[in-house]
Amino acid sequence: MIASALAGCTSGDPDGDGDMGIDTDMLNDLIEDNLQDFINNTSVTVHQEIHYHNNTTVVNNYDETNNEYQNTTNVDGGEINNYDQSETNYNIGGASFGEGVNGSVNGGDMLFVAHIVWTAMDLFPDYEPPGDPQDNDFTYTYTYYDYLTNQQRTDIFTFSCGVFYIVGSQSNGSSNQVSYWEDNDNYYNAWEQMYNSTIADLLHEAAGTTYVESLCRGSLEGPIVSASDGYDHTFLTIDLPVGYAIEYVQLTSEHSFYGCSEVVDLEYYYSCLQDQYNYAYSQHSNDWFWNYSATAAGASNSSDGNVNLDGALYGGWTNISLEFSIDFTTEERDCRDGSGDYLYDNGNRVRCNYDYGYYSIWPTSEYFFTLYYRFVPVIPVE
Repeated sequence: MIASALAGCTSGDPDGDGDMGIDTDMLNDLIEDNLQDFINNTSVTVHQEIHYHNNTTVVNNYDETNNEYQNTTNVDGGEINNYDQSETNYNIGGASFGEGVNGSVNGGDMLFVAHIVWTAMDLFPDYEPPGDPQDNDFTYTYTYYDYLTNQQRTDIFTFSCGVFYIVGSQSNGSSNQVSYWEDNDNYYNAWEQMYNSTIADLLHEAAGTTYVESLCRGSLEGPIVSASDGYDHTFLTIDLPVGYAIEYVQLTSEHSFYGCSEVVDLEYYYSCLQDQYNYAYSQHSNDWFWNYSATAAGASNSSDGNVNLDGALYGGWTNISLEFSIDFTTEERDCRDGSGDYLYDNGNRVRCNYDYGYYSIWPTSEYFFTLYYRFVPVIPVE
């Protein structure tokens, strides 16, 4: 290009001695005037021999700025599989929380922690505890002898259920305060002092009826839901994409509640909901309150990816959804009736599945769950 641009102008003395009519300054001016045209019309071709390898190469590059892996696998010089581990794609650790549950997922250097806390009232905000049975009134039809008329009379009486809670009512909540159904030894005398022997007879009789007992006795506050209620609640889900295994690093969990950890069946004689066994009500803590499940094609067994196995790896061959839910389980034991007697069938004791307090949600239930885990890049091999 330079030669053509200067054609007809460069004949003469190439040393610029002035004999051919072109000096050094003129030559420089010509080059400067035509340099841009040279650049614009010049192309460069680089010939490079490329060597192809049929070996498998795995490259794992961690980008510190974007907190992600760029994983590339070249198989036989052709197939490339890229597994994007960006926080956006798997929703910051792949975790989501159930309705009513407060939690957060934080991670640094690909280590995540799912920290979740919630209460029974978060799950059941509309729950209303049973009212105080002493606030109820009852009516009772009673036939008695009236000495003033010297004949039997039948009248309808109305009382407050509080009459069954008067013994020890001024004892400031000590063990001296008992309801009629807890200890009725002194109630007849108390009613005679308050009313008379006729009313004492009436109340004693009424207390033995199902209608009055169910209205006035009340019961210890039981669980909101148990296993037999069919309630289910998943509080944590971790979506695990193909190409990544999950590694469990550390787990702590606790279900604390005020209630009873034993049988909570109202029909069971030794149920902790029966007044005579209310000593079983106390502050309880129950670790491992949750069920674990893996729901994916060919991975539905509850033992798959057991989170109790610290350091164990699970997944990578397909997309997997890992679910953690509150454990609602019944336990089998010999059946008893309301009198405490065993139930038999052809001479054999009948076995029953009963709800248990520690597998139930109580109004006072509080849950704490913290799981540290990480995603590990893997290459599925078929």
